[in-house]
Amino acid sequence: MSNRNRKTRTISSLLIAFSFVLSAPAFLQTPVSAAAAAEEPVEKTASMGQADEYLTQNKYKQAEDSYRALLSEDQTGDAYAGLAVSLAKQGTPAKILEAERILRKAKGNFSDNPNVMAAGGYVSFVHSKSVASPAKRDQYLEASEALCKRAIASNNNILIAQQTLGLVKIAQDDYEEAIEPLRKCSQLAENPVNLTLLAQALLRLDPKDKEAEGFIDKALKMDKSYHPAHLQKGLILCQSGKYEDAFMELHNIPQASRTFDWYLVEGDIYRKQGDGPAALASWRESIRMDPHSPEAYKHMAEFYAMRGDGELGIASLHDALEILPNDMLLRQQLAELALRQDKLDVAEAEYRTVLAAQPDDPASLLGLSRVYFRKARKDGQYPPGWQQLMDQLQTVITEQGVKGKLIKSGTKNLTDSIELSEGEKALAQNRFKEARQHFATVINSKRENAYDLLTLGEQAFYDGDLHSAEQAFSFAKEMPDAAPRAEQGISKIVSQRNEASRQTKLGDATRTIPEVAVDHYKQALIADPQHPDAYYGLFCLYGKSKKPDVDLALNYGNAYLELVEDNSAQRKDVEITLAKLKQRTGKEKKK
Repeated sequence: MSNRNRKTRTISSLLIAFSFVLSAPAFLQTPVSAAAAAEEPVEKTASMGQADEYLTQNKYKQAEDSYRALLSEDQTGDAYAGLAVSLAKQGTPAKILEAERILRKAKGNFSDNPNVMAAGGYVSFVHSKSVASPAKRDQYLEASEALCKRAIASNNNILIAQQTLGLVKIAQDDYEEAIEPLRKCSQLAENPVNLTLLAQALLRLDPKDKEAEGFIDKALKMDKSYHPAHLQKGLILCQSGKYEDAFMELHNIPQASRTFDWYLVEGDIYRKQGDGPAALASWRESIRMDPHSPEAYKHMAEFYAMRGDGELGIASLHDALEILPNDMLLRQQLAELALRQDKLDVAEAEYRTVLAAQPDDPASLLGLSRVYFRKARKDGQYPPGWQQLMDQLQTVITEQGVKGKLIKSGTKNLTDSIELSEGEKALAQNRFKEARQHFATVINSKRENAYDLLTLGEQAFYDGDLHSAEQAFSFAKEMPDAAPRAEQGISKIVSQRNEASRQTKLGDATRTIPEVAVDHYKQALIADPQHPDAYYGLFCLYGKSKKPDVDLALNYGNAYLELVEDNSAQRKDVEITLAKLKQRTGKEKKK
């Protein structure tokens, strides 16, 4: 075996064994491959082996000195890679900059070495955490991602590349994409660090993920003192309703090891316990420790929305975007919250911002379509560009569906967006039963998520679908932290229905003065856009007069039939009258 191959295997073993976490860097305690060491000349084995050992023992300065001594004889770039990692692990700006200079030199001489690429990805990731500019941070993350993917393409088993890629995706708020590389890490080296990282990504997507819970339990069996695993265990206990146990789990972690994630979970526990001020204080401390993490802003926005302060929720997400302007997932969440709060201009602006950067993003196209449907229902006509948008949306969904992009795991939110878009479309066209079915599909899928139920209830309320709003609020009412807000929502629905009934009775009493009656019936439909008796009153005024307005009569009659029960005594009368009007219209057209 050549010296080049022997040296590459040695450093590759180091990098495959290498592991770290975002909040508390650490290395796997895995020695250099015995087989690789046996093939090395004795003198070389001692030098490279000692450097590797220092690195795995977190003795970064000793590792730096050892790798530096090997540079003059390095024919592969492996010593350069090790030196860059040991420098970056020391975390000071000067060391990080030197690591970058080392890698630039290595790239010039050893551009094809995947270990150099992997080390470059790690150094870029570390540098991204030390820059204040959001644009520069994104550039370093993108560079890290590109280098890691190149290293993985050359050698799929380089752990540092897989793990850095996973952490880059977490930093980009893309937990779905983080799962695959982090799962590969746990397969390459099943240890507390990698199991906890994978569990963390899974729990961000679903706080009740059972697979993640199993990973955390396994990690704690391996190392009872591993604080990041205890943190995730606290989150799991919180989501299971065991708030006191979660609080104890969290506060057993020493003060020095409490990261921004720690305060994020503490805030969640306080919120579940009903202590809003303490929750906000914890989330603000999380933001202070790491302003670049969007999670605390999101949790504050959810808290405000559940409390009924939608404006404060939107403001919180705006604050996050001041720091993270290129976080498109964050913009989508802001747009979704604004849409559900009936802030259509805010929602439209955010969806358009996302589409300017990602023209074929299906979630944003769907969101914008829902804005258009909502405006059509309010204004009576679709905004300009609606048909072009729908054509583009259909093309994107068809093409990505064919390619399998919409079928992969983690597209539940996109599926929900499709259902909601179809529901908005049906409402705009007075197909009320179909709209309810679409809303019910999403509401039933969110039965265990208080925030989603409340915001869905608000959306349906503003859409004028009080039946769907009542369904969402009724489910939310069963959850202690959402019950007060849900009861307020149900009370609003009752008030709207009472007002609709009152106005309808006034319309019935004034039919001899059609102009007055029409105004009362329309006021009833403003209160409850799906009030069947108001549609019946309008149908009678326009369809049973001496000179009926056929178009309006058909419109109101069909709306009434969409809403009324099948056994209604008036249903048959409306159906007969509609048939006569259609027959009359047909005869007039023949003339």
